Amino acid sequence: MWDNNAWVYFYDNTTEGEPPFLIQDFVHALQPHARFIVMLRDPVERLYSDYLYFGISNKSAEDFHEKVSESLQLFEGCLTEYTMRSCVYNTTVNNAMPVRLQVGLYIVYLMDWLSVVSREQLLVLRLEDHATNRKYTMHRVFDFLDLEPPTKEIEAEITESPASNTRRPADKNLGPMLPITKEILGDFYRPFNIKLAKVLRNDSFIWDNNSKLQKPPPPPFLSSTENH
Repeated sequence: MWDNNAWVYFYDNTTEGEPPFLIQDFVHALQPHARFIVMLRDPVERLYSDYLYFGISNKSAEDFHEKVSESLQLFEGCLTEYTMRSCVYNTTVNNAMPVRLQVGLYIVYLMDWLSVVSREQLLVLRLEDHATNRKYTMHRVFDFLDLEPPTKEIEAEITESPASNTRRPADKNLGPMLPITKEILGDFYRPFNIKLAKVLRNDSFIWDNNSKLQKPPPPPFLSSTENH
């Protein structure tokens, strides 16, 4: 959904540094009726998990805080000269930031996708929902793809399969990020999350329980007793 860093090697002379075409433009040209499933995570937690997963050595909550501060300075510096979209797709800035701050700006990528495909072709899920209720998200996927409801056997196979890319034991021992880091990142991402929630008409994408927007209905073949 977001990885378009190579665009600059093909369109390096574009005005204002914004890509004229992205991966979805080419996919849509070849498969105009394709459907896409996206799973998003709270961008604050995603960034810390990303740091722990890809970090090589000397990882710590304090080191993460320093890298976040440096990344915010670089990104905000870009915004003083260029548009938000230009900075999100700015390969130089992205490579310079010690943590991938731009990946969590989901609304920028979503709007680019919706400029190419219809809303009906895109299913956006939350990782948190999938982690707590795989059966629910699985049924939503089957419904989105116009597939018959899964059998009990298929349900069991999917819901009981172990998660991949989980946090390593050594990384778990590092504990959570510092409260101040979480607050800073929350302030940074919140306006983008609010816009995301409005576009998706789903308050859970603010990752805040205080919003007033609606949540999506469950798939029609999920009974009320199955939808927790």
